[in-house]
Amino acid sequence: MMKNVKKASPEFAISETFVWWDMDSCPLPSGYDPCRLGPRIDTELKNLGYNGPLTIIGIGNLEGVPHDFLKALSSGGVVIKQLQLGSNMILCVNEALNSSESRFQPPLTMMVISAVHADLLEEVVSVFYIRGALYNLLLAYPYVTEHADPEPSSLLVDNFGGEWVWDRFGLLKDSGSANEIRRQDTGCEMHFCGLCDLSFPSFDDFTTHFKTPPHTDKMDKYLSYLAWKFNREAESYEAHKLREPYLAKVKAKRLEFIEFDNYFKDDDEDDDIPKTEKAS
Repeated sequence: MMKNVKKASPEFAISETFVWWDMDSCPLPSGYDPCRLGPRIDTELKNLGYNGPLTIIGIGNLEGVPHDFLKALSSGGVVIKQLQLGSNMILCVNEALNSSESRFQPPLTMMVISAVHADLLEEVVSVFYIRGALYNLLLAYPYVTEHADPEPSSLLVDNFGGEWVWDRFGLLKDSGSANEIRRQDTGCEMHFCGLCDLSFPSFDDFTTHFKTPPHTDKMDKYLSYLAWKFNREAESYEAHKLREPYLAKVKAKRLEFIEFDNYFKDDDEDDDIPKTEKAS
């Protein structure tokens, strides 16, 4: 499903396009061939007139992701990056937008694939809006995170070059033909391990690095951090659930006290009235 999709305007037709894919929040549907993802996105963008250099970046926690899956992604033209400790894909996108590197200068199109749609609206869209007309945003997200407003504001419509739903009926509506070929990218992005702050020109070097003791030690710390973060969020959620009925009881008691206090105030006012006035 596509929403508010526009053809590429002349300034974006041959300029750089960067695709940022949040592998954690937007996994591929079960059974979808990972080597077809790059060509599928490429074809979809070409159909809209985006014919300039294309770089597709997959970002996430790669611990436990099968080697064959990553290799298939890489063969389809996806550059793979392991997240840094405490980072997320939105921070990576904002960092790129604030970069002085020539490849991120306007005119520039960025396609963001992520389930954290509310955060995207607040952070990324505002950055694109401030940057002006030479920055173009494309967005894909799962159906369940679609913004609730069926008629989005003019700010969104004017600044989104296109919106897709991330499923087999949207951006991934088909895997493309076997002859579908991914256009050659610039080669300016390399596979990257955010935990160790190391870049790798080849996929084999990248995955070999995962087996080294320095990386495995940092991965253990990263997983411990994720567990700690999850527990903190779970505790906060449970505390919020317990807090609501408690506050409701406090509010009820407060209203009860106010009614009780008003009752005695009314009674005191009656006592202050002179007896002659009461008799009359």
